[in-house]
Amino acid sequence: MPQDTTRKITLEKFSNKIGLEIGLAIVHLAKERNQNIAVQIERLNHTIFLYVDDNLPADKHHWLRRKANVAKHFEESSLSVKQDLIEGKMSLKETFALDEKEYLAKGGALPIFVKNAGMIAVVSVSGLRDEEDHQLIMDALNDQFIEA
Repeated sequence: MPQDTTRKITLEKFSNKIGLEIGLAIVHLAKERNQNIAVQIERLNHTIFLYVDDNLPADKHHWLRRKANVAKHFEESSLSVKQDLIEGKMSLKETFALDEKEYLAKGGALPIFVKNAGMIAVVSVSGLRDEEDHQLIMDALNDQFIEA
């Protein structure tokens, strides 16, 4: 399966209900694939959806937060930031003065934009390899929320 390198998602509209539906779609798809994950949807810096599989470490919410911080700061996916850092031989700490305890440039966080409104939310997944975290979000969104 080719890796989707989407930097952001743009929707016509977004609400807490849509955030819930996105979170549930991601959890459902992960269950279908027998994947153990943690998912968080944030809107305007408050959590509207949080799920952590029972058998994941208790610190998964920190991974979600750190990935989401990268997506919010750069307004693009944490995977694309990771790739840009590698290609540019840069680091969060040295290049951008970002504390790596608070920011993690690994795949699994995508900003959600609303047309004519800007960034409104961030969806984050952790528990798989970081590229798989990113791809799970894309697959779930493409199935129900993004028109071809």
